[in-house]
Amino acid sequence: MQDQWPETIGRQFAAAIQMLRSAVQACPDELWDDRSEGSPFWHLAYHGLYFTDLYLSEDEDAFRPPAWHEDKAHLLPGDYEDFAGIVTTPESALSREQLLEYADHCLAKSEETFARLTGERVLERCGFWWYELNVGEFLLNNLRHVQHHAGQLALLLRRRADVGVEWLGTRDNVPPPPTW
Repeated sequence: MQDQWPETIGRQFAAAIQMLRSAVQACPDELWDDRSEGSPFWHLAYHGLYFTDLYLSEDEDAFRPPAWHEDKAHLLPGDYEDFAGIVTTPESALSREQLLEYADHCLAKSEETFARLTGERVLERCGFWWYELNVGEFLLNNLRHVQHHAGQLALLLRRRADVGVEWLGTRDNVPPPPTW
């Protein structure tokens, strides 16, 4: 049973990324860069994907952000206030295509990460000095972060555009069984 946990958690992690991706796909153009209530939709999606990508890396030195990241790779959570301020103020939004490709990248990286995860590796300390967690708990923390932003985006879509995002039960797009 213990050997099944990486695959099981990996499927849930992938489902969370796919739900965030679905929200990006479903966002109406008029909501994409709307800053009337704070951070625009694209920025919230980007934030979720950026940290997913970062935290699926072995450590901060192994992280390679996309080329269009505008040379902000040096800004990590210790510098989060600067990161947030810089990212929310660009003149032009990232495109839907960029974020969909980034979601696909994160999905592939997630599958690679969980495919090589072993029972021994989950107990090792994660490679990010600002988290005192083992790899297993760190990956669950990252999963919660992705799903938090997927939920945030789904709520924004429902509230501001009356658009729904389908719940995905696993990586394979299987809806959960009904609760009786």
